[in-house]
Amino acid sequence: MSKSATILGLLFGLIILLLSMVDPQTGKLIDAFLNWQGLLVVLGGTFAAVLINYPLSQLGCIFNGFTKVLTSEPSDVTRTIERIEELSHQKLKGGILVLEKQIDQIDDPFLRFSISQMLIYNDEGLLMASLRNNQHQIQLRHQQCQELFHNMASYAPAFGMMGTVMGLIIMMTAHASSSSAMVDSANMLAGLMNGMGLALVTTFYGVLFANLLFVPIAGKLKVLSEAELLKNEVIIKGIQSLKHSHSPILVRESLLTFVNERTKEKLVQSF
Repeated sequence: MSKSATILGLLFGLIILLLSMVDPQTGKLIDAFLNWQGLLVVLGGTFAAVLINYPLSQLGCIFNGFTKVLTSEPSDVTRTIERIEELSHQKLKGGILVLEKQIDQIDDPFLRFSISQMLIYNDEGLLMASLRNNQHQIQLRHQQCQELFHNMASYAPAFGMMGTVMGLIIMMTAHASSSSAMVDSANMLAGLMNGMGLALVTTFYGVLFANLLFVPIAGKLKVLSEAELLKNEVIIKGIQSLKHSHSPILVRESLLTFVNERTKEKLVQSF
């Protein structure tokens, strides 16, 4: 339901914005909100700042972040617990070599990695160090993408304000140069008001992109990251139990400590 909520939120926000931009008398979109130069200043300036701040290898976070919040659901801890308990039953019946045959059938990348590491390392300390290091790398990668979108959220309003200042400078210098031509004061006032509207629309773009896209995307990425990291913690605990050859019941009980009471009741009933 997470991706559905994201899509619903985007659609709801866009509908509200479009309705707010429509002239109630004519029912048409107000042209003052459409300014391609202002849009170029905000988006182009934001992207340029990202290029300066981050290496090219990290720019994939922009596309991957947009895609992830629209297509991904939070990691399901319950399925992970059920899968680890199933592996525990198989290990109890056929030994540790049975797990080697199951690696290719495991969908979760971290669980597949953890099983392979358990087969490689006999020493539990080295095994846990390897799993913790991989978990740490995943966490760092997630935090870097979240930070990128938070920075984009700070860049966009700043470039929106810059566009506003640029528009005001152009507007004032244009009217200053035309003052010698005996321009009518009413026409000059109208021109100033129109120019002010065009200048302020860039600030509108900056605030819009920051608060409707960049900050919410960073927040949703944090939610997805926390769910994945929790699921990985369950896997690490499960691998430790498998390493000690604990019984499936003991493995299940140790993993149930990671979930809330409501989820625990559902899992107990399913077992």
